[in-house]
Amino acid sequence: MNAMTAPTPEQLHQNYVHALRRIARLGPEGEAEQVGPLLCINAGIGVSKFNVAVVVDKVTKPRDALRDAMDWYTARGLNPRLDLRGKADGPLLAASMLEGFQFWWREPVMVLHPLPVSFSHARELEIREARTPEDFDLYCRADLEEYGDQDFQLAMVSMAAVMSGVSMHLGLQDGQPVARSMGVVHAGLVGVHNVYVPPSSRGRGYGAALTAAAIDAGRAAGATAACLQATELGFPVYERMGFRRVDDYVVVGREEPPD
Repeated sequence: MNAMTAPTPEQLHQNYVHALRRIARLGPEGEAEQVGPLLCINAGIGVSKFNVAVVVDKVTKPRDALRDAMDWYTARGLNPRLDLRGKADGPLLAASMLEGFQFWWREPVMVLHPLPVSFSHARELEIREARTPEDFDLYCRADLEEYGDQDFQLAMVSMAAVMSGVSMHLGLQDGQPVARSMGVVHAGLVGVHNVYVPPSSRGRGYGAALTAAAIDAGRAAGATAACLQATELGFPVYERMGFRRVDDYVVVGREEPPD
């Protein structure tokens, strides 16, 4: 991607697809396979929200394409989640409604280009890249306030750490993890993922600081733009950083929305 040219919607989507392919490599039974025009991800952990299907080729027969993907998941005893672009995947979204999928949520697709020269962040926050087993443990413990799957996370994080183009970042206060993020670089873009700040530490700029850490690592690896899928909580943070919304992923599934 030319440093002077903003990424296209297709380039943003390809960055997301690239990151999704890596999910299939994190679990011991994970897999990824293109089924017709859809890439089907089985994360290997039996949780629907991680079994993501996305469009990677032209869809000419939406309902047939969707049924073929559903058969792939059914053969594995799984329910899929579909992440469909609001501007490009309308026919497939309509087909998903006919097949009993339910709307779960929207994820705004946001892009930052050009990248700022630098970012400011809370001075009391120590930020470093997670590189050691001790760092990985801290990375997983960042969400202990809300979740209890740290052992499972640790196994996945340890595998992610050896993948090319992936960086993981810690925000520490007095040695304790209060924020984290992940960056995935592909084709001149750094995708920002897994930004998390526990409820007791929110409102202090930590999310922006860890987003910036992932972007800075991506810049060092040659990225000239950044992209992400925003949560409702994170959206205003990213807007203040200069990200702009260019599309949405419409997320649908066949079970109740996950907590």
